[in-house]
Amino acid sequence: MLTEEDIVARVSRLTVTRLRVFVSQGLIKPEAVSPEDVAPPGYSEADLARAALICNLEDEMGFNKDDVSVLLSLIDQIHGLRSELRNFVEAVEALPPEVRTTVRLRIEQRRRG
Repeated sequence: MLTEEDIVARVSRLTVTRLRVFVSQGLIKPEAVSPEDVAPPGYSEADLARAALICNLEDEMGFNKDDVSVLLSLIDQIHGLRSELRNFVEAVEALPPEVRTTVRLRIEQRRRG
């Protein structure tokens, strides 16, 4: 797990205050900390990449906070769909060969309309 300081040190143009704003806006969701835990929240490598992306979108590409929120939502949806597709492919690959062939043929037919 990474700390706030780790994230700020690795993302240019990011301050602790700005990172906390991203968290308060729900753009970054560090590991939840229980109320009785005095340790600060921990951040993942994905949180690090997300912080860098947000800074890039705002600072270099000129997107406003509402735009960034929409873009991140779309990215999250794409990521979720990729995960679902990966699970589907793994499930199909576990089927007997003749069933896999039938599934592939049906998919090809649907693509052609």
